[in-house]
Amino acid sequence: MRHTRLPLTALLLLLPLAALNAAEPRIFRVADFGAVGDGQTDDRAALQHAIDAAVQADGPAVVRFESGRVYRLAPHVPANGMLIVAGAADLTLDGAGATLLCHPSNRILAVYASRRIEVRNLTLDYAPLPFTQGCMQTVDVQTGYVEFRPGAGYAAPVLGGEELYRDFKDSDCVFVRADGKFTHSWLRIRGITEPSPGLFRCTFHGANVAEQLRRTQVGDFIVVKMKYPQGETLRTPEGRFIATPVANINVAFSEQVLLKNITSYAAPGMTFNAHGSEAIVLDHCAAIRKPGTDRLVAGQSDGCHLKSLTVMPRILNSRFEALMDDSINVKISAERVEQLEGRRVLVAHNDILYNDTVVDAGDEMELYDPDSRSHLGFGTVTHVEPAGYRKAWLTFENVPAGLGPGDLLYHRPVTPVEIRAVQFGSQLKTAILVRPPGTIADCTFEDVAYGVHAFVNGPIEGCMPREIRVQNCTFRHNTVSALALSIPSPAAAPPNKFTLDVTGCRFVVGGKQGRLLSAHNIKGISLRDSLVAIEDDRALESLIETRNCSEVDVTGVRVE
Repeated sequence: MRHTRLPLTALLLLLPLAALNAAEPRIFRVADFGAVGDGQTDDRAALQHAIDAAVQADGPAVVRFESGRVYRLAPHVPANGMLIVAGAADLTLDGAGATLLCHPSNRILAVYASRRIEVRNLTLDYAPLPFTQGCMQTVDVQTGYVEFRPGAGYAAPVLGGEELYRDFKDSDCVFVRADGKFTHSWLRIRGITEPSPGLFRCTFHGANVAEQLRRTQVGDFIVVKMKYPQGETLRTPEGRFIATPVANINVAFSEQVLLKNITSYAAPGMTFNAHGSEAIVLDHCAAIRKPGTDRLVAGQSDGCHLKSLTVMPRILNSRFEALMDDSINVKISAERVEQLEGRRVLVAHNDILYNDTVVDAGDEMELYDPDSRSHLGFGTVTHVEPAGYRKAWLTFENVPAGLGPGDLLYHRPVTPVEIRAVQFGSQLKTAILVRPPGTIADCTFEDVAYGVHAFVNGPIEGCMPREIRVQNCTFRHNTVSALALSIPSPAAAPPNKFTLDVTGCRFVVGGKQGRLLSAHNIKGISLRDSLVAIEDDRALESLIETRNCSEVDVTGVRVE
């Protein structure tokens, strides 16, 4: 359950964390707990002792690292080796410019069941690296394999077949050009062999291997995820996961968490993740390639993946590049209806195992029928009775007609998403994947597959996209589409003023690839006061694709 109720939570979002508690914070210096920070000593235990002491302090506290130090987090079995902040309030972790250097068997920080937490002024990195990379010597489209030699300083990949490289996300690989730009093609490795010393051959899963390999060539680079034993997950007696292997910084079941001035150079999975949490803010954060190196990736999954409830996240003044998935993904996870008894509805959480049902009395839920692909209305929860991990009985004021087993429920947002002054460099997929209402302003999108992408195509991720504003942004050379929206049917959308409103943006397209806009089943799209520069011979009309859409006005786009 969440700690505070709206509208208080929404108001607190606007306040600096220091203003939430007037008491002078106690300072806990990690050096006083034995942390060395020489990049060699395993400092995990010392850092955790400092954090634990600060959590147990009476009143606000600051855990302070030493500037310029490198604190090593060596392989550690319990809790995925993470530093853990659990059950804390009014706590700041001030890195003071230090680096946390982690082994890829583990992750870096978990924030669990906490409120008013600030993590700031840290650099995150891994040694050894969680990936290897090398220039491809062979690209065999017909047979479906590539061969490469790892670059200087990069490890040999782990040899093995399908017993090791199953068709899972941890078997992904990507292809990157010599200039550092992603080809936007990726495959899942089936096996790796060594046909001659130092030369490694990758074969792949999937029916689209030839199609993906045609997008790359000899001289391009392949990036392959390395295989390391993973630490154990840590759970509460009730079943909730305190720490998981999902991300460098994982926030779970917490409120008002500020991540500020954090730069990450590597991530075995996601870089920042939050679920079951409210009012998450990223300010001046980055997931980027480490300067002064030839690294081709900055993270091996999403840069920032935020599964929200009612108070939506804010991402400000940040940068994301070279990611092996999406840069920012803001969504609301679904609850699935299992049983109805009058106004009582038994729901089960419909996202991955690490996530739990988080519904409070007073929450308003959006109801959706995936079979008929239609919006069923909204319902207000008056009572919640837990029914075990990932399950709860919800009592509604009124149950909308037609609700039945298999239908989905999403929290109805009470504040908008805000993504402002964020830069996106070349990466694999989407820069911003967003569903809830929000504003995206003053951002730059460079060489990404999708710029702003809003879609629902399955039972896990929602809500139905609506009331998304894009203002004063620049989109350059998006290989699929600068703007893309899609929902299962027009009837899936709840009543709303509009779906997408674009104002004062500039688009640059060329090379006979990439659209300005692609939309399916969407009602209410407008593009106003915007410019497009077309570097090839395509007409503006060919850059805009709408299928089964209504109330679309793109007359505000002018060709430079």
